[in-house]
Amino acid sequence: MAEPVSGYLAGAPSRVRLVVRVGLRALELTAFPRRFSRMPLERRSAHLEKLEGSRLTFLRDLFLLFKTLAGVSYSRDARVRETLGVEARCEGTPSPLKLDPEAMRAPDGVEECDVVVVGSGAGGASVARVLSESGMSVIVVEEGDYYDASSYSRDVFDSLPKLYRDSGLTVAEGRPAIPLPVGRCVGGTTVINSGTCFRAPGDILMRWREEHGVVWATELDGEFEAVERALAVTPVAAGQVGRNAELCRIGAEALGASNGPLARNAADVTCCGSCPTGCAIDAKMAMHVSELPRAVAAGARIRAGRRVTRVLVEGGRAVGVSCRGGYEVRARAVVLAAGALGTPELLLGQGLANSSGAVGRHLRIHPACWVGALYDEPVRGWDGVMQSWAVDEWNDRGLFLEATFSPLSFGAHWLGGAGAPYKARLERFDQLGVIGVHLSDRSRGRVSVTREGRLKIGYKLTDDDAAALRFGIARAADVHFAAGAREVYPQVGRVAVLRPGEQTPLVEQGRFHPGELRLEAFHPMGTTRMGRDPGTSVVGPSGETHDVSGLYVADSGLFPTSLRVNPMITIMAVARRIAAGIADQVMSVERPPTAQARSAPR
Repeated sequence: MAEPVSGYLAGAPSRVRLVVRVGLRALELTAFPRRFSRMPLERRSAHLEKLEGSRLTFLRDLFLLFKTLAGVSYSRDARVRETLGVEARCEGTPSPLKLDPEAMRAPDGVEECDVVVVGSGAGGASVARVLSESGMSVIVVEEGDYYDASSYSRDVFDSLPKLYRDSGLTVAEGRPAIPLPVGRCVGGTTVINSGTCFRAPGDILMRWREEHGVVWATELDGEFEAVERALAVTPVAAGQVGRNAELCRIGAEALGASNGPLARNAADVTCCGSCPTGCAIDAKMAMHVSELPRAVAAGARIRAGRRVTRVLVEGGRAVGVSCRGGYEVRARAVVLAAGALGTPELLLGQGLANSSGAVGRHLRIHPACWVGALYDEPVRGWDGVMQSWAVDEWNDRGLFLEATFSPLSFGAHWLGGAGAPYKARLERFDQLGVIGVHLSDRSRGRVSVTREGRLKIGYKLTDDDAAALRFGIARAADVHFAAGAREVYPQVGRVAVLRPGEQTPLVEQGRFHPGELRLEAFHPMGTTRMGRDPGTSVVGPSGETHDVSGLYVADSGLFPTSLRVNPMITIMAVARRIAAGIADQVMSVERPPTAQARSAPR
């Protein structure tokens, strides 16, 4: 089991390897005066359970890190999957739209275009399509490589380094430390997300308009409709939701809680269990099988495997980008769509567009919690659509509950315990129901770049947000118990298991500090926020930075506030709006000279 973990970590960023090495040494010392690795098996299991229930955040984080790595390795074993009867399947109609990997190879030297787009996720792909279909020449530069159903790996230790930033080990540092997985491949995070599609809530858009001066924020219906048509967005049909979602529905209705099917960009999928490692049949309309092929059909070029290191600025105007390996693109305008982590990383590394001091600040995420439950009946959550049902009864508190069932490699480590108790729970994986709780946070974080050029993400979960999450966990437990669950696993401090009736006194009313929650998070946003005031925002309502003309942002970093729902189609709608404005403005800009022309003798 240790060999595949070692191989996986060998390709991880140096900081991650350092953290794991230090953690291993710390784990050895936690059993002082003995060494953990030399203890008998039963003593080691008991010691790990003690770490899991510790009041010290560091010890619990240490336990979870190694439980995650060991659990992923364990779940890779075909014998384990066969014994548990777990095999992720995808059934449906693949997208007919494809990209040619050979056409994505960047030539040496310099290329020219009207607009260069950095990043190929929801924002970058949308900008590329709108601009190319308007007749402009567009180049999309993507740091990651191209993968599709013909080349995805089902081995999680192989797929994580290919599809995810930091091999899937991006973490927002704080109390608690919160894993924050984001994509790094052609198509970005849309390749590895669940495909859930929500329009931004009307009250959020009104706030953007009234408080931040984004006057068009409440005029996006046409853009949302265009995106939904392009991605074939539709609610999951009743026969496709699976038993996990059915139990969520039964429990919610027993409580009188508002609930309903989720809309997804995978209309014809009847079974879905591989999203985190790429849709096995490319039926989910991620950007690499939807908007990017449409952009290419209109003339756009995609350059994969090229990391942008610098925005080229001349005379106060962005005129292109420079990449590792000597590749350069000269353009009339630059659009940064590298996400709420990648875009500020690039700007901060260059000290660009930051007169407000807001670049990297105001980071918002959706802190989330996996709440599992044991049922007396088979659930087989890997059958049906993995994320298909929602409970929105508590939206006024910023809480959104979704019936979601992660594949074994991504979900097993959330089961409590170690050793024999953990193994006993794992053996009943087919009886497990799962509800994800996620919060529209008021806590804030910050993205920064160290002197060594390393991205650092800090995030402090406030007491109020921690209390809101505990309320949400208790409500998820209510839903589970109302549907007939025997016990619930709440991911809160020293409470490993809940029995019916315990959720309110032990979780909702319990006294815990924020660091005692076991969380993950998704949807980073806000780090290059949009607004009319150059003193408090990075870009104006047009998407253009206040400081550098011709430099635009078109990703979730633009969002002035937390969104409350999954942001993919909101990113796309906003990016389309910004692209339409770019098309009107950029053609009047004189094309900058090429590198060869600038170096020619006078």
